[in-house]
Amino acid sequence: MADKKSINKKDNDNNCIFSNENVNLGHQPEIDYFKTVGVFLIAIVHVYNNYSLGCLVKVAYFLSLILGAGGSMMQMGIGMKYSKHHDLKNYVSRAFILLTMGQYVNLIRNALPNFIAWCITGNKVYLSRTLLVLESDVLTFAGIAFLFLAFLKKINLSDKSILIIGIFMNNAAFILYKIKKSPDNFLVSQFLGYIVFTTNTESIFPLCSYFMFVAFGYWLGGIYQKIINKDKFYNRILVFCLPPAAIYYYLRSHYDFPILPKYITIEIYSLNAGPDAIASCLANLSALAIYYKIDKILKGKTPEFIKHAGKYFTQYYIISYVFTMQMFTFLQATRGEKYTSEMKYPTILGFTALFLSRILIDLNNKYIHFTIIGLKNPTRKYIFATIWITTIITVIYAYPKVDAYTTMWNDYTYET
Repeated sequence: MADKKSINKKDNDNNCIFSNENVNLGHQPEIDYFKTVGVFLIAIVHVYNNYSLGCLVKVAYFLSLILGAGGSMMQMGIGMKYSKHHDLKNYVSRAFILLTMGQYVNLIRNALPNFIAWCITGNKVYLSRTLLVLESDVLTFAGIAFLFLAFLKKINLSDKSILIIGIFMNNAAFILYKIKKSPDNFLVSQFLGYIVFTTNTESIFPLCSYFMFVAFGYWLGGIYQKIINKDKFYNRILVFCLPPAAIYYYLRSHYDFPILPKYITIEIYSLNAGPDAIASCLANLSALAIYYKIDKILKGKTPEFIKHAGKYFTQYYIISYVFTMQMFTFLQATRGEKYTSEMKYPTILGFTALFLSRILIDLNNKYIHFTIIGLKNPTRKYIFATIWITTIITVIYAYPKVDAYTTMWNDYTYET
């Protein structure tokens, strides 16, 4: 049997794009750009959603819709394929860690600041917002996705089969949303929202709607490992993926499509149904190609901040989002609704969140060396248990005391 060097030489001589072997296994600089853009969009869109009015919100929402949410899930899938640990036990362990981190973030960005604001002001809007401790955001979705992928791998499904299941789930979730009303009970609807899209709850990233992106990234990661001619691969991506994605989003933003949700709405963001999901995959593939071209122009000298954001993607997400939401709660509690129109520089706040994230990450790496993942037992067990017990206590305490629930559907206002 020929060794890998002779195989690669033969492939290059034939000007092939792919090898029969997994040869592209090293660091992929374009993925760092992919993650950095995701970090930037997450920070900025959270700021504009809470602090700004007008066209900037739509621009940020548009970019986040295409390259932020879907792109983050895709790179998660690619990362799963490139991981050295593929055993079931590791997947389940990582799922539990991600779910716990998601609850930790929900506690410090939602429950804690809003509980303090309620104690100070007595306004029930803040007590109701403590129930956002059940929010189904990126880390929660990631944990559930890891569990589901572990199950699919346990029954020995191929990458292509996993992708087909992801596409089926995406379309089935949209059909279910169209024909079935969500439960009236807030808690029941919220827990269902982790799996399918539900109304009047914080169902941001339901598994069925977004697992397709993870599955696509996982399938793409398998193909990616066999690439021997990236120039040719990405040239074809730009030719075959960028034009249809650009045309689709132009039409989507100017015309109402039958059946599909209206553009720039809650439904389009959280459902990402059918054609929207496919267009997002094409757009993110095109973005990867562009990032590769940029890296090639820079001759592989990836800027330091790109490497940093790529390496610490999760930390940037957590710190910037916590800072943004705590600032949002503080301003509203102290200045009332007028803060929205007075916040003239939301972009500055977004960059401040990113800058603060960088400082805290570097300080932690240099002096503290604290990570939830790196905790050793029994400390880890105690901290994890505290996070989940505090979550349960928060829900038990707040739920009977409120008559309405503040969610993305009512712009987080308290309306009985």
